[in-house]
Amino acid sequence: MTNRGLTAGWPTGLALVTAAAALALIIGFDREAEFFGPAVATMAGIYVMAYAIGRPWTAWVAFAVLSAVASVFHTLDAAGAWSVEPGVGMVAVLVVLWVWAIVRRRYAEPTFTLETAGMVFFGAITILVVATESTAAIALAGLGWLLHGAWDAYHFRTNTIVNRPWSEYCGIIDLIVGVALLVSAVTR
Repeated sequence: MTNRGLTAGWPTGLALVTAAAALALIIGFDREAEFFGPAVATMAGIYVMAYAIGRPWTAWVAFAVLSAVASVFHTLDAAGAWSVEPGVGMVAVLVVLWVWAIVRRRYAEPTFTLETAGMVFFGAITILVVATESTAAIALAGLGWLLHGAWDAYHFRTNTIVNRPWSEYCGIIDLIVGVALLVSAVTR
């Protein structure tokens, strides 16, 4: 097998490792909606940030940056140092990223409307998770993850906004975590 053959599946391998870590959080903690609800907006933010920058590979950079921002929101919330729910904070970040795309004059591109619709849709799911009781919030988060998996599949097929390794990586995680969250909601 060539080197290319050995490394061609790296996004899937990395996704399985990441999904295993997410499953450990779901199994080990009773905070699924808290942990995974804000991530729906975070995932949408990755696409909006890569779109605003205009380079598909920057989805990986956006992932690191927005994961750090979400972690700060969670830490401030846990410490009682900030009264804003992490999910609401991540939706606010989505809006800031969208405005940044406008400032960069990305609104003239045909995909702007689609990315805006995705931002609004996934932001709304995140707000619903924040506003909903525990079991329903977990189910909504799971639905958000599954729908974002479909979003990834669309972007993988069209090879737009983010690069294919990102949409493959994210899509696999979204499907695994989405199903796990729905199972968690049903078995409560």
